[in-house]
Amino acid sequence: MFKKPKRKVHRVFIHCSASDRPEHDNIETIRQWHLARGFSDVGYHYFIRKDGTLQMGRSLEKIPAAQKGHNRHTIAICLHGLKIEKFTDAQKKTLLELCRTIDAAYDSISFHGHCEVSAKACPVIDYRTVLDLDMYGSLGRKTDALENITQKRPEALPELRLGSRGEAVAYLQQLLFIRTDGIFGPQTSRAVKAFKKAHDLYPSDIVKSYVWRLLMENETHSP
Repeated sequence: MFKKPKRKVHRVFIHCSASDRPEHDNIETIRQWHLARGFSDVGYHYFIRKDGTLQMGRSLEKIPAAQKGHNRHTIAICLHGLKIEKFTDAQKKTLLELCRTIDAAYDSISFHGHCEVSAKACPVIDYRTVLDLDMYGSLGRKTDALENITQKRPEALPELRLGSRGEAVAYLQQLLFIRTDGIFGPQTSRAVKAFKKAHDLYPSDIVKSYVWRLLMENETHSP
């Protein structure tokens, strides 16, 4: 049920509906709540019912109305539920499958809870464990990325570029001696270009295995 939208998407946000009542377990009820609040449509792109059924909300081509101040370039997913013990394995399985599908459609995208940008306990489930997120919101890559970094395997580390996120980006930033936030932004781009220029390489900001190897050798020979 996912078709990559034409608009830019950088982040996915997870929500919960704050209700366990069976009559609220459907996208149409959520739509009516949001319309009553003056929304043009339901604010979420997806809704996951207790039985794991995935329902479509607003069009993926439209910006969500889900996390105030953080809606642009995002996709919003809501799970029906309030009490943590009442969320089902079927819901979590559907969430993981959907997020894996979304992740596969993008070179770089991160996953977050509404609580990360709002003073709300939403979603109440442990979404980080369900999705196996690293500290930067990268999906299901924590173990492999850390293992490759620890073993100093440049050929196994991912290709990075502007917009990439995650543990590998944080490691790249450490090797470049710049601020470590796990986000390949303009500062990291400039640092990569400068490093490559200093080593007589074409100064693009793309980091491939040969660049990883040079960075690691530079670290080894640093005083």
